[in-house]
Amino acid sequence: MADNTHDNTDYTVTDKAKMTLDHAPAGLYLPGIDETTHKEAVRLCARDFLEHHVFFNDRGFHNHLNHHLLSVFSLGAPAKRLQEVFDQNKEILLPSHSPMDVDVTTENFTEHFSNERCYPNYVSFFQRELDAAGDNWKAVACDYFFDPRVFPLGMSGIFHPFIQLGYGLEFESKTIVATALAQTCVHSSTFKTMFSEHVFADICTEELEDDNHGLSLMQILDKMRQDPLSISMEFSAVPSSKVSITDAAERLAIKYSSLWSVPTTKEGISAKYHELLSVVALVYGSMTRPGYKLLLHFAVMHCVTSAYFLPIYFDCLPIERQAQILKAHCAVVLATFALHGSPELYITPEISSKDTHCTVSDLQNNVNNQWLDVFSGAIASNDMHVPKVVRTLWRGSLLYSFPSKLTFDNDYTLPPPVNWLYLARITVDTIDFSSFRDPQQQAKEGKRFWTFGMVGHDKFWDTYPKE
Repeated sequence: MADNTHDNTDYTVTDKAKMTLDHAPAGLYLPGIDETTHKEAVRLCARDFLEHHVFFNDRGFHNHLNHHLLSVFSLGAPAKRLQEVFDQNKEILLPSHSPMDVDVTTENFTEHFSNERCYPNYVSFFQRELDAAGDNWKAVACDYFFDPRVFPLGMSGIFHPFIQLGYGLEFESKTIVATALAQTCVHSSTFKTMFSEHVFADICTEELEDDNHGLSLMQILDKMRQDPLSISMEFSAVPSSKVSITDAAERLAIKYSSLWSVPTTKEGISAKYHELLSVVALVYGSMTRPGYKLLLHFAVMHCVTSAYFLPIYFDCLPIERQAQILKAHCAVVLATFALHGSPELYITPEISSKDTHCTVSDLQNNVNNQWLDVFSGAIASNDMHVPKVVRTLWRGSLLYSFPSKLTFDNDYTLPPPVNWLYLARITVDTIDFSSFRDPQQQAKEGKRFWTFGMVGHDKFWDTYPKE
């Protein structure tokens, strides 16, 4: 049964859950974060761990509570807002399950994959494994995630297991990492073959004819649009439910992700991450056809929020695995792009205008309030994804304060500049839908939500509202 006996004054949950949030990423230096908010974040993450299941319905929708909580916490939310986030999320969550009569061990841990009833059993198993690893627990966690039997599950579900593990690694929380690995093991696989051992090995083994850099991502997106397989894809209002479309998207992702070269050097990883993050942000903000209302796509948004965590993985991995996780992320991004019709990009002057860079010290010293205003809007948003998007876009703005040290040939088409602040602002200003209210009623009220569907196909725009 769920352990739902805690009230808002019960701090014993922290020890009961063995919950810690030890690491202080750059975001934790923002104004408004102090010992009180840290203590509340730990307590509420502990309650989520003790009280709630990994999914919030029987369709495999993911529990986002600690994602929402930690994103607003790291943007400077006060303790009252942290409690509100917890209270809102808990209303839609399932209670935690009792363990099954199964002892998960190193010998049999693959035998219960995709069985969500075994989630608490997997949590206990991974807690034991991480505790036994001592100071080496991050490496052990990553070894499990990269196990070729586990990895296909970890890259499924529009990145949710990957994101959950990213939060655990970022905040150096063994408990959250254990839940992430357990979530991965009980997840179903999104892709049929892309992350099978031999196919993914081929993706990562680049045999390029022209130069050391292969094709750029902007060139790859162009080629995907022109590919006969992409052109022949039929329209579906729900493309993820159509096997012919998902199979075609996976084939396109396998084909084209192998053409994006990732050098196994520190400078190469950094440059290619710069490129990937910029392209994902441009796709996110540039899919709206001229004359139509602004569109922000739900699946592409997850490509953005997951990209935040790649440098956190890099810090825990040897250089070869850094390249592999970057390639894997790129492959899922390309599959997502193909699944939704390989849309044209309409990059407006606002999106590619000069960004407003500001550092953590600028914000602490109140030098530039524009990002702080956006952070306030993200913290107040009742959509659980908005603060995660804003956090990623701020990472992009900080990252591009430091130019890449890797040079490319003239025919390697790099993405244009990105106005990260503009993208963050339109996210906060556009998405006013609540994750916790009746969606039909909100639609009647004219609230704006993320867009779903095959936006690269002309038929999608037949019913999409114009300005």
